Amino acid sequence: MQNLAEVFDDESVAREALENFAALLDGADFTAELELMGIGRMQFMRRRQMLVEWRGLYMALWRLALASSFPQDAERMFAAFLRSYDAAHPDKLSGRIMERARQYWGMLQPKGDTDFSDVARHLCSFSVQDEKQARNLTLRLVLHIRKIYRIIFDRLI
Repeated sequence: MQNLAEVFDDESVAREALENFAALLDGADFTAELELMGIGRMQFMRRRQMLVEWRGLYMALWRLALASSFPQDAERMFAAFLRSYDAAHPDKLSGRIMERARQYWGMLQPKGDTDFSDVARHLCSFSVQDEKQARNLTLRLVLHIRKIYRIIFDRLI
């Protein structure tokens, strides 16, 4: 009977993690991220593209947090989240967000939470800057991504 209780507990914890992240993602406004990148309110096309990028990155960061806390179930939980997200958001833009989530996960997977430089450089590539500005923005993005990862990780369950 104890095994049945463990399965139930694992299921409820997984469900709670899915619900917590869905709420966190729904409540995210990405204002800080857009300001950090110098994207103003009137830059409609860049804002739209960067919101796709940041939502996808948040999903990938959540997948990274799942790998630390639920190593055996992380892939299954991520797939379940993407299915439920797709069902709730069947539009083309959300499809792009989910694709970006998978791609960001591919970028994050090799180094885990030890180095967010590759992702930061990728995000930085969306902005035209000189080399010094790019280095400064990359460093600020690395620190911001680490902060977001910690928030996601801390609110996992």
